[in-house]
Amino acid sequence: MIQVKPLVRHFTTLFLVALAVVWIVPVAMMLAVAFTPPEKRVTGFGGLAIQDVSVQNFQIVFADAPILQHLINSLIITLSSVILVVLFGSLAAYAFARMRIPGKNVWFFLLITTLMLPVPTLIVPLFQINKSLGLLDTYLGLILPYAALGLPFAIIVLRGFFEALPTELEDAARLDGVSRAKIFWFIALPLSWPALTVVVIFQFMTSFNEFVLALVTMDTDSLKPLSLVPLVYSGQFFTQPGAMFATLTLITIPVVVVYFAMQRFMISGLTAGSVKG
Repeated sequence: MIQVKPLVRHFTTLFLVALAVVWIVPVAMMLAVAFTPPEKRVTGFGGLAIQDVSVQNFQIVFADAPILQHLINSLIITLSSVILVVLFGSLAAYAFARMRIPGKNVWFFLLITTLMLPVPTLIVPLFQINKSLGLLDTYLGLILPYAALGLPFAIIVLRGFFEALPTELEDAARLDGVSRAKIFWFIALPLSWPALTVVVIFQFMTSFNEFVLALVTMDTDSLKPLSLVPLVYSGQFFTQPGAMFATLTLITIPVVVVYFAMQRFMISGLTAGSVKG
């Protein structure tokens, strides 16, 4: 008799290994080409058969393109959107979790449905709004839309966490005369750091890597974020694949650093609001 569970376990393992290869191989190819000397031809399977290691491509990128300026632009836009999402998302989530709001469940259901909207379908309306408000080619033209797009996810995650917090903590604080605002700022919010970590990672990765809205909003090269650098300098690096892949590597580094710095809080934050009590 064939045992089903071992077969399922082995199949799952093989599937996960294949999925890991699908994700890892392109990254390895990117790194291999980026560290291949410019005078060397890319050989082997997508450049994976690297023989000499060199940082000359990175030197070319830093010499010919203002990477640091684009990185600063990305950090200004991304960190500003993260702050807005954490601030307003936590306030709205706490209100959904603890306050009596007429039609609260209906509003929350409508909030969930916004996650079903494909972001590309919102590009034209967001562009028209930015144009009418005079926000084209400005940091705010990206900060505000990124924050608005990130709020639904933040509210959903944080609401579940706030609902899982013991109400006895807040009841005891109220008996001591603590206002609802102070309960939120000094009790609920500090205890919600696992969920806040998830929101910060998700918002940072989404805003830092966003491309289409940044493309249609930013016209001045000096204001463009790092995600647009490959397009801005595609003509300049057209005959230098190593420099182009070095640029892609530099774009990847900040997101990877943020994720690995905070990834140990990721699972606890996602599951923190799954069980009440």
